[in-house]
Amino acid sequence: MTDIRHPLNCYGAPPERFVLDEKRNVIDTLNPTERKGYCHVDTPEDQGHLRERAHMVRLAELVDDLIVNLEPEQMDQRGNTYRPFNNESRSIWHAIYCAIMASRLNTLEPAMSIKNRFDGTLKRRRTGLQAFTSLSLFRDDVERLLRDLYGDIEGDELDGVLNAIFVIIKEFTQYVRKDLWQEHQDAMDWDYIWGIGLPDGYNLSGSDHGRAREALANLRVDVREVRRNPSAFSKYTIEFATRHVEEFIYLDEKGSRGEGIDELPF
Repeated sequence: MTDIRHPLNCYGAPPERFVLDEKRNVIDTLNPTERKGYCHVDTPEDQGHLRERAHMVRLAELVDDLIVNLEPEQMDQRGNTYRPFNNESRSIWHAIYCAIMASRLNTLEPAMSIKNRFDGTLKRRRTGLQAFTSLSLFRDDVERLLRDLYGDIEGDELDGVLNAIFVIIKEFTQYVRKDLWQEHQDAMDWDYIWGIGLPDGYNLSGSDHGRAREALANLRVDVREVRRNPSAFSKYTIEFATRHVEEFIYLDEKGSRGEGIDELPF
């Protein structure tokens, strides 16, 4: 992240973080290399509105990173190839964006992000394979974005928004990108037999073990498909399948914790 140090003005107040260039592009002075938003003519130019414009663009990029546009290329009347608009990505982006705009988080002053500067490191503890699925890695990036734009804060404002975003992304992908939803579900089913998500006082059942076996089989297939054709998957799925899965499961001959598959407790 580029570090631009802001001297205090003569009144001791922090300077404005977001500024407009000559083309009315919104420049984030803390992240000048990030993709720029655009401020339309005759719209507000206060810090809150400019932050919103920058936010829209950066959030859309994250959603596009998760929801890969799988539409085949087409050719227009002039013979130029193009890829149709990704409506799935747009719908998910819009739902998440509206949830953030309607939250208390959006009432924070933009100067808070300068006062409480985010260093890029998430402090939340991540437990189990489910914390590293495509959906979870996306959520982590959204959290980094929010902490950058609104300040490195703690409390219900941020936690509530992140929980809502995760519900939105899970519910949407269950119907528009079932592979992403299933990947997370498989990770949860695998974690469950190791006690992650198991309520206190509950014992594992035969059906729990069966779901874990099915999850393991699904994860094996996922990893092979990603390795065979990575261009068809998001950067989050590639990271999950080529790095994090094998931190918890040996997919060839061994299972989690180093036991052989046949020695696992199910």
